[in-house]
Amino acid sequence: MMMIPMLLLGTGLVLKTADPVPTLDVKSTCSAAIKLAGSTGRTVESCVAGETAARKELEKDWPKFPAAERSQCVATSARGGSPSYVELLVCLEMMRDSRTHREEEQKAAKAKSGRPVTAKP
Repeated sequence: MMMIPMLLLGTGLVLKTADPVPTLDVKSTCSAAIKLAGSTGRTVESCVAGETAARKELEKDWPKFPAAERSQCVATSARGGSPSYVELLVCLEMMRDSRTHREEEQKAAKAKSGRPVTAKP
């Protein structure tokens, strides 16, 4: 059984694993948000629960987002010192929706012009 990993190492083949969802300190983000909002009835625990749910959704869909979009949204969500999985998820969803809309418009324009429609990578 050890032969395959040794063979892979011996050939210099390196298998790249997908970038994982970043680890964010959402408890401090939630604490700051609750302090800022005042007495709205929301607790740090409920905020953290929402962030945890967003992280689980990100873990499920993370590989579906292009690496460039992930990098851009991670950088955006970390700005200001209050990182958030909810913000990261919303950013990625908006990027995806914008990309999808742009691709659909391009296909429609090509179809209208009579040129063959080809998919871009």
